[in-house]
Amino acid sequence: MTAIHGMHDRDTACRKEKELSHGAVSVAVMTHPSRRHLAEDLARRLAPYPVEIVLDPEPDGPPRTLRTARAAWAAVEPGCTHHLVLQDDAVVPPGFLDHAFRAVEARPDAGVAMHSDWGSRNGAAVRMAALLGARWVRAVCDYVPTIALALPATAAKGLVDYIAGLDPDEADDVAVAHFARESGLPVYLTVPNLAAHHDVPSVVGNNDRGRREASCYVGPPPPGWSPDPARTLDGFDCLPYYKHGESRVVVENDRATNDWSPVPLEAAVDRFGVDVPALRERYRRDLAEPQPWLVDLAARAPQDQIWALWVTACLMGLARTRVEPFRSLWDSWGRPVEPALRERVLATLALGGMFPRVTHPEVARLGAAPARLAALGLAAGDAWGRD
Repeated sequence: MTAIHGMHDRDTACRKEKELSHGAVSVAVMTHPSRRHLAEDLARRLAPYPVEIVLDPEPDGPPRTLRTARAAWAAVEPGCTHHLVLQDDAVVPPGFLDHAFRAVEARPDAGVAMHSDWGSRNGAAVRMAALLGARWVRAVCDYVPTIALALPATAAKGLVDYIAGLDPDEADDVAVAHFARESGLPVYLTVPNLAAHHDVPSVVGNNDRGRREASCYVGPPPPGWSPDPARTLDGFDCLPYYKHGESRVVVENDRATNDWSPVPLEAAVDRFGVDVPALRERYRRDLAEPQPWLVDLAARAPQDQIWALWVTACLMGLARTRVEPFRSLWDSWGRPVEPALRERVLATLALGGMFPRVTHPEVARLGAAPARLAALGLAAGDAWGRD
């Protein structure tokens, strides 16, 4: 396997060219001229590593990401084995490139996605993986997160050609998903997320989605973190999923095409060995004790959202104690899960799932109570699954 060089000590163009020729990662940040300051700030955070800032080639055209993405993926440095593209609103911790390069080196023949939105199916996959102690999870490709994405250089060049034949209105993250599926490129998400999303106004009309943050970002990964491919969550065909205020289950329709669909609880909870009436009864018992924080939450949040959050977390507990491959992987990777990851995925489950039924500011004003409720549901699922 070709080593991925950090190149932090490079201080001349000649040295850069020499090191790149031995196999390395080129890095680009895609941006619009109106947000160039964000790209420059991000490049400074990555210094002294060389970063190419790629501007929208048609800044006065319709607000679309695809044309800038194509230019950014075309910016592969000669001699590089891989190419990393960051969007200008990516948030990265200290040491980001070291972690990113280790991840790329661990998955040299795959796409490596370093971010997942807290309301997405991929976000749900990363949460489930984190609660098992995984370091990777196979992407659930309704789209491929492109906030921070690395591809093999050959795939990046293929993507450039592929984009040229698409409708210019296509979203870049959907285009990458289609390309990956049609070209047979596997895509994996790091666990935890190595990058987050900066909450700034969208230039392509995504402001109605509220805050768009990561499902499992804790800054630098926990001490001792290693992107070990042996700790990969794969082979699953269902995921508990909470979005737009509704608890559902995402189920796999076709493995060959990585086709998934969200379905109502009633249609899929049998996969977890339960039915909805049994879940309702367990919920009633779990919330019967009038703890002050629960009483306060019940007075301030819609009842259907309290149920939806609890039952999603409960299914996550049932999954890791009853459902394969979750159960075997959790047993083999050991317990407990890193506290920082557990706390973060439970917090983002509420923040990402309640919107827009409950706005993000309203959820934030509820404090730690939603995460505590999610922890209650997870514990109920764990205990129930062991019965």
